[in-house]
Amino acid sequence: MSKKGKKQRGDDLEFSREHQELKYLWDISQSLYQYLNVDDLILHIIRQITKVMYAEAASVILHDEGKDELVFCWSSDIPERLDKLEEIRIPADHGIAGSVFKSGKAEIILDVAQDSRHYSDVDSATAFKTKSMIAVPLKTKEQTIGVLEVLNKIEGDFDEKDFNFLVTLAPIIAMALDNARMCTELNSAYRELQLINKDKDEVIKKTENEVAYLRREVERHYRFDQVIGNSERMLEVFRLCERVIDSDITVLIEGETGTGKELIARTIHFNGPRKKMPFVSQNCGGIPDTLLASELFGHKRGSFTGAVKDKKGLFETAHEGTVFLDEVAEMSPAMQTSLLRVLQEGEIKPLGSDLSKKVDVRVISATNKNLEKEVQEGRLREDLFYRLSVFTVDLPPLRDRTGDIPVLANHFIRKYNKKAKKPVIGFSQEAMDCLSSYPFPGNVRELENEIERAMAMVADSNQIEISNLSDKIRDDLVRETHGVRLRGSLKEMVETLEKSVLLEKLREHEGNKTRVAKELGLSRNGLMKKMQRYGF
Repeated sequence: MSKKGKKQRGDDLEFSREHQELKYLWDISQSLYQYLNVDDLILHIIRQITKVMYAEAASVILHDEGKDELVFCWSSDIPERLDKLEEIRIPADHGIAGSVFKSGKAEIILDVAQDSRHYSDVDSATAFKTKSMIAVPLKTKEQTIGVLEVLNKIEGDFDEKDFNFLVTLAPIIAMALDNARMCTELNSAYRELQLINKDKDEVIKKTENEVAYLRREVERHYRFDQVIGNSERMLEVFRLCERVIDSDITVLIEGETGTGKELIARTIHFNGPRKKMPFVSQNCGGIPDTLLASELFGHKRGSFTGAVKDKKGLFETAHEGTVFLDEVAEMSPAMQTSLLRVLQEGEIKPLGSDLSKKVDVRVISATNKNLEKEVQEGRLREDLFYRLSVFTVDLPPLRDRTGDIPVLANHFIRKYNKKAKKPVIGFSQEAMDCLSSYPFPGNVRELENEIERAMAMVADSNQIEISNLSDKIRDDLVRETHGVRLRGSLKEMVETLEKSVLLEKLREHEGNKTRVAKELGLSRNGLMKKMQRYGF
């Protein structure tokens, strides 16, 4: 063959190679964007590159920004090697890959063994001998995301055309990888969002179910048949309350401290048309005007010292619900005026605000004072009194409904059984008689406290004995000088009184029987007989 023929054949071969590389470049470029999963894309790149460049293996090495490490993602499609290589991480400035990553410049190395930068641990981990390589940085417009390595050409050595081909292809691969990574992150975020929304829906559903359950429990708890008391006085209270349940009429509950005024107020609310809306309560006693006004009507930021942000008041919070005002007679004249405005106009004005707000609330108030007397003595506005007392409920003290004491006492036993962790089921007759004879000046609240204390005092018994009751309850049967408590038959009451008088007079005269007998109009022998009778 002539020199001219040989040259032509060489040119043809060269053209054929370039044509083939261009075709591969086109095919690879088109196929890269078919993969939106990073792992799938990397595997495709490895297989295509090794095929086109007649190489034994290739590696895509990505940069972990958080740890500043290079991660060997894949090497070849030999599974056992892939598994091993996925575990390998090196500092971002180690090895040939680290050098290319940091410099941003591609390199061709024909004898890796002679290069001091070669990270031989990778070869050891994979049982793969790296002889030669081309390493190119994978760059996007913003940053270098990793390195592409092509290892060991099967026939001959890597040449300049191989180098240029890989350099040309590298930006396309980098863009495809970055795109796939963003798609992967978006898909992950979307799945996470779906899970969050699912969890949110489940939480909302669970919360709605819990709210519905709690609402049913509250409504059940505050039915009138659940309020403890079967005396005629309490039955009359229930009949009165039932008349105003379905209306928005203002209710005043009168009664001593501890009689359960708030319980009655809650029962009215939770049985009426506003039961699904808020019930809020406020004790008006002993609170400075500014603080009470803030609690009831709210305030604007900066309206007073400590007002660091806007705050809703109870009337606004309870919109379309009920506000319960306890000890309403304790309000100052200024606060009475503000409350009257709410009752008359249905408006509140937060502290520090020039604007009024409309509110729709039902007001139930309570007091342990005689409001008519408070009006007469000038401590309560007359117009406010008439607004508050449109409908009045008189809640009797416990001493006027002693028949309810056993029912209430047994109710409190059941209530505190769980707390005390004791199987108490009732009272001895003596203990119940003692409770029933006590006047309970603190009313139901005092009775509840007494039962809670007695439960704690019970040792090895399933019932409360008289010894478990407090001294004030037991000692109330007989007082030293005044207010002797009498119970039982007439004979028993006479004996109790006689015994009490004898004891008092003997103490008064320091045991001088002659003086005691003279003062009581008895003979000395008559006094001695009575002392013997009572065991003195």
